[in-house]
Amino acid sequence: MAAWAGSPASVAICMALILVFNCWWSLTRSPSRPADVATANSNHSAAVPVVKLDIPSTESGHIDGSKTKSSTAYCDLSGGEWVPDSSPLLYTNNTCKHIHHAQNCLQNGRPDIGYLHWKWRPFDCELPQFDAARFLERMRGKKLAFIGDSLARNQMQSLHCTLAQVEESILVYSDPDDYMRENRCLFPSYNFTLAIFGSRFLVKSSKPDESGISKIYLDVPDMLWKRQLAEYDVVVVSAGYWYFTDTLYYIDNTLWGESKGLGLNVTTVEIWLAMAIALANVLKYMMTEYKGIVVLRTMTVDHFENGTWSTGGACKRMSPYSRQENGGIHPMYLWINRKINEVQIEEFEKAKMAYAEHDTCSRLKLLDITYSAFLRPDGHPGPYRKVEPGEPVYDCLHWCLPGPIDMWNQLLLHALQPIIMSNNESAARKESECTQKGH
Repeated sequence: MAAWAGSPASVAICMALILVFNCWWSLTRSPSRPADVATANSNHSAAVPVVKLDIPSTESGHIDGSKTKSSTAYCDLSGGEWVPDSSPLLYTNNTCKHIHHAQNCLQNGRPDIGYLHWKWRPFDCELPQFDAARFLERMRGKKLAFIGDSLARNQMQSLHCTLAQVEESILVYSDPDDYMRENRCLFPSYNFTLAIFGSRFLVKSSKPDESGISKIYLDVPDMLWKRQLAEYDVVVVSAGYWYFTDTLYYIDNTLWGESKGLGLNVTTVEIWLAMAIALANVLKYMMTEYKGIVVLRTMTVDHFENGTWSTGGACKRMSPYSRQENGGIHPMYLWINRKINEVQIEEFEKAKMAYAEHDTCSRLKLLDITYSAFLRPDGHPGPYRKVEPGEPVYDCLHWCLPGPIDMWNQLLLHALQPIIMSNNESAARKESECTQKGH
């Protein structure tokens, strides 16, 4: 191959351009992540027998969560900013008895209240305030369940508190060993059931052994929710942070990989890859074996600084991040939360296409809350929680109630509107067809 001939100045310019491109590529395509979260081993690879992953590019959107404006009337609620809001709170710790003690920040002595007075404003539209009375009326005679980990419980309790301002619920069932493993309540005047199924991974899993290692069966839906799924008209599905724990992955009941280098001579698998396989199988089951509405909520974001959950991390910020902070790009958004968000959206879009014949009512919905959650480092309990024995002092993962998480149910209401919120008679008939097939 002939040597390229050029002037020294041309060579210097070319090398500079290559260096700039490499820096840009590493920032946008290779997010950094905390040492205790990064589990990939670039020297190992594992065959993926269940699902092929194609990570979406960010060319259709911007790193600050905004999207290229569409010519249609559709409004993307995932991109926007938090703006000051003087509206009355949907509820308070004095008007709701359903707040988990660890998220009851005001009762636990949090002195500032500024974090309560912000609202999410999408770039291209206005997000209406949650109307609890209307929600209950349109959900009359129906059942809604949250399926996921303690963040799913966090969102469920936010909704529970909001609805309780219209009517107090009646406890129908609570697991005697773990009330958040399975819990159901009824709003009697509306015959509306609200439930939580505690499923940390969404798929079959074992309790951690003496070494703290769990087994996850990525292709087997969790029987806890699977056996009762058909009873519900709407399910809100989410999972995330438990995948960061020490885990062995099984496919076809055969050991396939591990989440970290556990010294077991097993292939190390990226966390996002394991989550994608599990999610693909969960969505496949729900779209082919279930006739109700499926709402997928994306990954939330923690805000630990100077450490993590297990290494003494803290969160002391008292206001949201602005879009302009660090040029609109905050380093925390470039780590694995963004990667997982992309994977979750990709699996959602693939499921919409693959199971279109089962989705004639557009019953697969998405709540993309990752970027809006990232902007709220002020919304966590931090040190204002009741610490259980052996737990960290700071909680920078869950959300205060009331708090920023209340917005998630505004998005939920918006997602459900086309089916359950219309007063139009033809839409009501379609609603009946779409939400009653599971019974």
